[in-house]
Amino acid sequence: MSYSFNLAAEALRKSLVCFVDVGTPTSPSWEAQGYKTEDASIEFNPDITTITDVLGDTYTDVNKFEPAITFEPNTVRMGAKLTEKMHEYFIEDKLAEFAEFRAAIVFGYIDGGGPGTYLAKIYDKCTIYPNGLGGSSRVDMPFTINYGGEVTLGESDGLRTGATIA
Repeated sequence: MSYSFNLAAEALRKSLVCFVDVGTPTSPSWEAQGYKTEDASIEFNPDITTITDVLGDTYTDVNKFEPAITFEPNTVRMGAKLTEKMHEYFIEDKLAEFAEFRAAIVFGYIDGGGPGTYLAKIYDKCTIYPNGLGGSSRVDMPFTINYGGEVTLGESDGLRTGATIA
């Protein structure tokens, strides 16, 4: 498959956006993540197998990727729906709920299927968990997204909260 990169020069970091569906199964609501986060990279975490055969030749296979990203500091603020859900799940010990998120990676530098859209990689069973709660001058709740489940390719009509992703 070939992808059309929509670039004048270099891809800017703001064009790679992670979204989490904070709505309901019948009414999705995609929230962009990364408020006041200066640096966040999707780690691929490959599952690699390396063997050396009887002839002394070494072979390496990548069996799968287990992508994850951490957002830190993630300051607790009004209107941050994912942070509100994580607080609820933590306070009420709803541990299973942390593994029931839909999330998407939107590549704002790769054209989607329609005009004015971007390629989106959508995961249907992600685990999102807080790494802590606290801070110095503000309350922060850094968190990690472990992408998982069935993966579909789709498109997004934007790179900010409120974008439609399908």
